[in-house]
Amino acid sequence: MVIVLSTLAVPILSNNTNALGYSSSAGLNFTINPSISVSVSGDLIIDELAPGSSSDSNVINVTVLSNNSTGYTLSSTIGSSTNNYTDLRLNSNGSANGNNSDSGDSNSSNNNENINKFTNLDTNKASLSNFDDNYWGYSYSVDSGTNWISGNTGSTANGYNGLPIYSSTGIKLVDTTAIGTNTIKFKIGAKASNTQAAGEYTNTVNFTAVGKATPVSFYDAFTEAASTNPNITMYNGYYKMQDMSSSICAAVSLYDDASHAQLIDTRDNEVYWIGKLKDNRCWLLDNLRLGSNDYEIPLTPQDTNIAEDWTLPHGITRGLNSYTTAQINAGGTGNLGEYTKNTIATHYGNGSGKVGVYYNFCAASAGSYCYDSSSSSGNASEDICPTNWRIPTGGNDPAEYQVLYTAYSSNVTNFRNALSTPLSGRFYGSSQTRLGSSGRFFSSTRSDDIYMYGLYVDSDSVDQQSIGNRRNGHSIRCIANNE
Repeated sequence: MVIVLSTLAVPILSNNTNALGYSSSAGLNFTINPSISVSVSGDLIIDELAPGSSSDSNVINVTVLSNNSTGYTLSSTIGSSTNNYTDLRLNSNGSANGNNSDSGDSNSSNNNENINKFTNLDTNKASLSNFDDNYWGYSYSVDSGTNWISGNTGSTANGYNGLPIYSSTGIKLVDTTAIGTNTIKFKIGAKASNTQAAGEYTNTVNFTAVGKATPVSFYDAFTEAASTNPNITMYNGYYKMQDMSSSICAAVSLYDDASHAQLIDTRDNEVYWIGKLKDNRCWLLDNLRLGSNDYEIPLTPQDTNIAEDWTLPHGITRGLNSYTTAQINAGGTGNLGEYTKNTIATHYGNGSGKVGVYYNFCAASAGSYCYDSSSSSGNASEDICPTNWRIPTGGNDPAEYQVLYTAYSSNVTNFRNALSTPLSGRFYGSSQTRLGSSGRFFSSTRSDDIYMYGLYVDSDSVDQQSIGNRRNGHSIRCIANNE
């Protein structure tokens, strides 16, 4: 800890009422670095273990003190680089054996010279009295010894389990998410056969505490990128959609409160929620709102995922119904009455829930995929997402909608909440939107001459491989480039 404190004072003149006083001071600045410590109250000792009996050891206290704001994990293993074994055993001369890494089969040729570990504990061995001959294990308590547990994060109540070798991943005993001091009680137990050799059995139990890393937010990642790239700057108080990169996305901690952020689209100053999701990709969590019913918007390769300049047309209030002409709708009359692109629909998760603009696929592809129903081919490679973003792929694996759905264990609720999908409906020939009953989102992947793959959601289900007619108006989501 470094403390810097300085002051400069000029004496105040007091011999007349007009005397002037001057003073100056410097601020106080100090840094407290994260730290973590582990202390153990003693050794684990079983005083007497008669042949044919079982016993547990004394109880030791393992205390962890940490000021790490994100917490820590405490884990345990057995053995060391010089005692690389998990069994408690003796040599034939009665001394401790530190080099035998026998698997621990109690029927092995040296079964009279070892007390074996167990790893995948059967329920009939959880209690000390039910141990097989020549087995040992550990148990711990987080409530001052009222309840004893074993297994990774307490999977077996009131029992014992085996510890992995020191070079393996340890059994997790404590997992915290905040500053604090925690003490657990720890013991071992063993059972000897009638023919177990006499002697002193020794080994080493290791306790390892590891502080958790501070999550990296989008703001942190953009700020770090800006420190080496002067072109990355804030705009109207936000970092820009167009400055997203694969390295920024990779730096952000995976999906938690720190991995949501708001970025601004420099084309129209719309502010969007984005998030890093469980597929380790960065997604737009709002429907795209680029477009107006009143005016056109010129787009360039510097701000949009296109190869040449293109102009997004103004919207129409009647239904979209064209394969070959770019059409959008930014507000009109739907089944719930008048709406605009900023109307909030039923939605899930952390996004704004705004309806956004409806695009037929000719408009969604920035005029690059405007085939009629009999001549369409291939997938769209350009679209109206911001530079460094694009419309996600659809259909089967490894399509990006499908990969994301799988990342959330194909759970409808978790997927919808993560992607924050509103029931924004669609806009089509009869000028209806079905607003509030479902949501439809284009992908960049062709299904057939008429349809593109996409995403469909409603209040009960998700179809991550749905199809949508290219002449109808669907919502648009964007995914950050991954290269």
